[in-house]
Amino acid sequence: MTKVVEITDSNFEQEVLESDVPTEVDFWAPWCGPCHMVSPVYDKLSEEYEDFKFCKINVDENPRTAQGFNIVSIPMQMYFNNGEKVDEILGAVPEHMIRSKVEDILKRFPTDEGGRLKVLLSSWIDQNKRHSEKFNRWKEKTSDAEKLASHNPVSQAVTHMQEAGEQLVKALMELQDKG
Repeated sequence: MTKVVEITDSNFEQEVLESDVPTEVDFWAPWCGPCHMVSPVYDKLSEEYEDFKFCKINVDENPRTAQGFNIVSIPMQMYFNNGEKVDEILGAVPEHMIRSKVEDILKRFPTDEGGRLKVLLSSWIDQNKRHSEKFNRWKEKTSDAEKLASHNPVSQAVTHMQEAGEQLVKALMELQDKG
């Protein structure tokens, strides 16, 4: 028995946008031959992935959602995480391509707490590094000693942020070593 959830205009937000796991939506119609070709793939994958939600929506019966996402060709598969569209596949593609997309999304948006923490820390570290580099370039261009002195509290705060960034890198490395 398939675990693919049939959704409608009225429950799209609840089932997809408010889902606590990454979610795939297959936009389809009964008259669409290619849609019938990929449907069994989603049925199969829905049984295999406990931490991924698979849905389908009939575009003829649910035009508001289809129009809202500018669906002009089907089958169209859209992938969502935390209420945002994160990827898509247009057309009937082989199972290995769909499976690869699901695996990629699970890697980018893990569902376990440890995985989520690693993604969060990695993002934080990356942003901190970029901002530190921008600040250092700004500081190099600012040659006036009086201006630098007036920005001393900012400079100290940036130094603290850089130190915190180094601690976060160490914490992430420890998490990765543990599994």
